[in-house]
Amino acid sequence: MIVESAGSALVAVLANPPLTDGRRTLRRVELAARLLGFPEVGVANLFAVPSRATGAIAELGIEEKGWLEARSPLEGQLATARGVLLAYGASAPTGRARTHFRHQVEWLHHRIAMLNLPAWQVGDGPRHPSRWQRWTHRTYPEVSFADALRHSLVPVYIDYQRSSRP
Repeated sequence: MIVESAGSALVAVLANPPLTDGRRTLRRVELAARLLGFPEVGVANLFAVPSRATGAIAELGIEEKGWLEARSPLEGQLATARGVLLAYGASAPTGRARTHFRHQVEWLHHRIAMLNLPAWQVGDGPRHPSRWQRWTHRTYPEVSFADALRHSLVPVYIDYQRSSRP
């Protein structure tokens, strides 16, 4: 069940809203939540402007506006979350959007550290759910997707000292 915000939710932080219904992504996030023991899921995005693919953020994210607009919904979700799933993608956008992306991730890490929320990611980076099966198949080729995902969800330590940006 996807919720706006709830005290028992795992909040998945994705890159930006899709132009589609995003059902496949949401189903994978719900699976991750169940595997981690969360009864509910919330979703928030690092960047507020929708696109067909995250690669478009390189152009759409040149100005700071879309990044700042995403902060209020992120704050709302984090304020009531019990955990965070970093799932915004393992690659930063290119060009001028990269600087805004890095500041946004730094801001997000600071908020997570301030709220003392546990965080997870799939494997060695904040992979988007559309890339999870590629990771799990390479890492656990003989295991079902759900079992491989269970083994691939790893805790992320977010150091408060490194997350000093307000």
